[in-house]
Amino acid sequence: MNTFEYITVLVSIVIGLAIADMVTSLHRLLRARKDVQWDWVSLAAALLILAELFNLWWKWHGFTGNTLGQVVPYFGVLILLFLTACATLPDAIPADGIDLGRYFDDTRPYFWSTYSAYVASWITLRLVDDFSSGATAADALALRWFDLLNIPIFIALIFVRLRWVSGVVIVATLLWLMKDWWFMRLAGEATRT
Repeated sequence: MNTFEYITVLVSIVIGLAIADMVTSLHRLLRARKDVQWDWVSLAAALLILAELFNLWWKWHGFTGNTLGQVVPYFGVLILLFLTACATLPDAIPADGIDLGRYFDDTRPYFWSTYSAYVASWITLRLVDDFSSGATAADALALRWFDLLNIPIFIALIFVRLRWVSGVVIVATLLWLMKDWWFMRLAGEATRT
């Protein structure tokens, strides 16, 4: 096994643990469904982060780092996404039930803080990779403009209490993230036929 394969196994385990946490929380919610007040924003946030986890796992196959200094920042990004995944759905259902809208309202600052930190870190690492591959600033910005635009929006949502605003941004981000999935190859690059 080479270094890349060892790293890929560890990344897959961490992503698998994040997905397991989310699915376990969903299982608890479904079992207690009579005591749950469902909320579309909370469920959309979970779906967005599930898509991000899948996307990161898929794109990891294109990773080319081979030094500890190149790998550690990516694990920081992975940990931020793991923390965001853990925040999307409640870990436990109280005996008197749970309101997922109120749960999202309570965890909104944490969710948007970890998610915006994840996106900002990921984009920073991708920009470093772009520049080290010889890309110009214009080329790099052309590839990453939407993600860069979203970072201040995500940070602002830490403070915006209107749940529907978070919901609209979550759905728009999910659609943007998924737009190229039909054309993705294993190396993580989108190709059109």
